[in-house]
Amino acid sequence: MPTAVPDPAIRPLPFVLLTGFLGSGKTTLLNRILADPSMGDTAVLINEFGAIGLDHLLVASVTDDVVLLESGCVCCSVGDDLGAALATLLERRRAGELPPFRRVVLETSGIADPGPIQQRILADPQLAPQLRIEGVVTVVDALLGECNLERHPECTTQVAVADRLVVSKLDLVTADQRQALITHLRALNPHASLLLPGADGPMPEDLLGNPAPGGRADWFTPAPDHGAASGRPGGSAHAERYATFSLRWNQPLDWEDFRAWVEDLLLARGDSILRMKGLLHVHGEIRPVVVQGVQHSLYPPARLSAWPDGGPRTEIVFITRDFPREAAELSFRQFFGPGDAAPRWS
Repeated sequence: MPTAVPDPAIRPLPFVLLTGFLGSGKTTLLNRILADPSMGDTAVLINEFGAIGLDHLLVASVTDDVVLLESGCVCCSVGDDLGAALATLLERRRAGELPPFRRVVLETSGIADPGPIQQRILADPQLAPQLRIEGVVTVVDALLGECNLERHPECTTQVAVADRLVVSKLDLVTADQRQALITHLRALNPHASLLLPGADGPMPEDLLGNPAPGGRADWFTPAPDHGAASGRPGGSAHAERYATFSLRWNQPLDWEDFRAWVEDLLLARGDSILRMKGLLHVHGEIRPVVVQGVQHSLYPPARLSAWPDGGPRTEIVFITRDFPREAAELSFRQFFGPGDAAPRWS
C-alpha cells in the first residue's frame, strides 16, 4: 500500500522571490508594495534598507535589522545569511514580537540566480516546513531587456524560472521593440503570467496574490497563447540552452514510485533542472498533491483544498537548462518501463 503524502503540521507561509536584472525596476516595484495598505500583512526582506526610501513609511524600529512600516509591512534586512534572517523573522512572528504577517517577499540582487535561493530554503529542515515557494516574480526592463537577455545568462535564468513577468519602462520603447521583447520572453518562458503595467505600475495583489487557506490552485497553470514552449529568439546562444516542457497523465500514480523517479532525476541532473512544479493525481488521495523541485532539492509535498478546472490529473512543468524534453522522457521510460497508460510529453 503506498505511503500517504503527509499533511504538514504547520501551514506554511507563501514565499515570493522578486528578482530582475540590474536596473530593471525592482526597487520601484518594491516601494509600491511597501506603501500599499493592502500589503500590510507582508514581510519583505531586502539586501539593505538604504536602497529603499523608507523614511516616510517608517513607524518603528524593532531591532537594527527589522522595521515596521505605516502600511503594516514588516521590513527586514537580509544581511549575509538569508537562512538566519528568515529563521529569526519567523521566530519573532511566532513569539508575538512582530505582527502575524501572512506572506514573505524576498528581493534578490540584480545578478542573483533564483535557483540556489529556493534550494537553500528547500534544503533547510527548519525553513522548509514553514515556507511555501509561492512563485518567482521577475522584472524585465523594456528598454534594455533584449540586450541583457543576449549578454547576461543571469538575466535569461531569471526570466526562464519566473511565474510572473513584469515588463517595466514600456513608455521608453516603440511598439515594435515591445513586441520583440514579448516574443523573446514568451519563447524563453511560455508558462509565466505576463504583466504589462501602465504608468501606475502593476497592482501588488496581481504580483503576490492573496492565497486561500487551502493553497492556490492556479499558480502552475500555463497562460494561453504563448507560442512555442522553447525557442531560439534572435539566435541567442543563451536562449538555445533553455527548455520548458510538461508531463500530463490522467491515470492515478503511485506516490512512492513517482518520488523515487524524481529524486533520482534531481540527483543525477539537478544542475540542469531549474524548476519542476505541478499537481499529482495520487492513488488514495482525493485532493491534488503539489510538488516542487529546484535543482537537487525536492520540496515537501502539500495538498490543495480542491482540484482546479479540469478535474483530477497529473500535470508537471519542467524548466531546464541543457536538458531537453527527450532526456526527461528517456529517464521516465527507463525507470517505469513501457506501459499502456504512458504520460504525454509536450
